[in-house]
Amino acid sequence: MRKTIYLFGIGLVLSSSAVIAESEFDFEELMNDVETKIQEVQNNIAAKDANTAVTQAKQLQDEFKLVEGFFAKRGNADDATHNAKEYQDKAANIQNALSAGDFDTAAVAANDFSKQCRGACHDKYKPL
Repeated sequence: MRKTIYLFGIGLVLSSSAVIAESEFDFEELMNDVETKIQEVQNNIAAKDANTAVTQAKQLQDEFKLVEGFFAKRGNADDATHNAKEYQDKAANIQNALSAGDFDTAAVAANDFSKQCRGACHDKYKPL
């Protein structure tokens, strides 16, 4: 357990999905972090803290690269792999809106990310 947490932390610090093999992270911890982070992104957008929200949205994008790799490796889950790519795009949309100073569009994008993330995807694909 300690090794998994350590490896997960390294991946976040380096922000590179290539650093960690998909099999070396705890999927449930990653999903818990995603849920927390999207709430933080929404809070930071509301507080007009673009820099922090952009950083967090980039982390979300990187985390969903791990999710994409996880489901690609698992196989028989093409729609989950596709959804992971869509979440990477959603995170990029948040970043782009914030980079343009458009907090309203960023808030809508973050809300869409959060709403879609908490839906049936967890029920259908949670690997635990």
